[in-house]
Amino acid sequence: MKYPLNLPLVLAALVQTYFAYLALMPEPWPNWGDGPSRGAMAFIMIEVALWSWLPLLVAAVGAVFTDAFDWLPVVHRGRRRVAMFAATLIVAAAIAASMVVALSDSAATGGHDFAQYGTLPVLIATIGGTIVPLIVIAWLFWLINAPLPLRHAAWPRRIALVALALTVPGGILGADQLREEIGAERGLAAGYKLEEDRNEAENAAHFASLTDASPLHTWGGYATNTSYYAARFHLAEDEMREAALRRLAARPTLDADLAKDLVSKNLYDSLAPDSDIAFLLVARVQFTPSAALEAPLRAAMSRIAAEIRKNGLKPGDTWPDDDIDTLDSYIGRGAEQLAASLVIATRMADSAGVDLRDGLRELESAATEAFPKTKTAETYRRDVAATEHKIEAMLSARRKTN
Repeated sequence: MKYPLNLPLVLAALVQTYFAYLALMPEPWPNWGDGPSRGAMAFIMIEVALWSWLPLLVAAVGAVFTDAFDWLPVVHRGRRRVAMFAATLIVAAAIAASMVVALSDSAATGGHDFAQYGTLPVLIATIGGTIVPLIVIAWLFWLINAPLPLRHAAWPRRIALVALALTVPGGILGADQLREEIGAERGLAAGYKLEEDRNEAENAAHFASLTDASPLHTWGGYATNTSYYAARFHLAEDEMREAALRRLAARPTLDADLAKDLVSKNLYDSLAPDSDIAFLLVARVQFTPSAALEAPLRAAMSRIAAEIRKNGLKPGDTWPDDDIDTLDSYIGRGAEQLAASLVIATRMADSAGVDLRDGLRELESAATEAFPKTKTAETYRRDVAATEHKIEAMLSARRKTN
């Protein structure tokens, strides 16, 4: 049963030899001395180290449960296996930490992450991560394949144990570095939390200071907000959004403010954040829009269609069919605006008898041409068809009533 363990040992020996070569190189490969190349070399060395360490661990654990360590003074087989299994895990962790020190301090990677611990401990840990695993592999090979009398010889054990002692500095350095990393991560997380708390407090104070005289886009920023400083603020910000929608529904000048903001734009670029917010508000605020919003809404729909065309494929462009989801992601806020346009067109037809189906078709054309075959464009095309039937029914009912 134990002889198949020679296979992972041979693999570990070959790969560990390559890792030792990489870690102990006096300088990087030619043309690999720049920062990105050194980072790539570190990644290569990590992969090589794993392909060496894992087979070695498999072979060591296999040796434990095939009684390769039956020379130990512990008589009871179960206890001996438990003791050696625990020792194997500790040694494996120390070797892994030593490998990390070796590759981090290698000339090939240009790293000096452990320089603060001094030259000698790092040198010993480097030996523990490069040469010692080869000695351990040879020892395990001896324990698995040597005849019984020779397997119990003391000198191979002494050589192996002396070599394993060289992994102790690497284990200590690795544990201390891990402790520092954990402390740094906790400090960073605490800093982020303080910043999030401060931002949320400022956000809540600003919201509380708003009045009916505050600009529509300021209220709208809260009413259309779907992003959060952190997950723990979801409830508070959802409540602010709902409160903003209620305040806007009762705003005496809502129609006039919407008409103004729908056609607004930045002075120095093509962006129109106030118009974007106003467009979403027409769909989300519970109010009865008037016919006065028809022209501003048509202008906003044309602007959004132009923005969608600008962000998508141009005439003659193609996109791989197997990567349509990536193209779909480029539509960005356009997806939210397309969904809002369906609600707006239905509301305007129902409350003011205004037919915005031509605006929907313009948006549909922009979406299907700039983002062909995407889920957003295909869904919108189907939704537009259904909405047009609904609008036709509403307008027909109004004509009959009149």
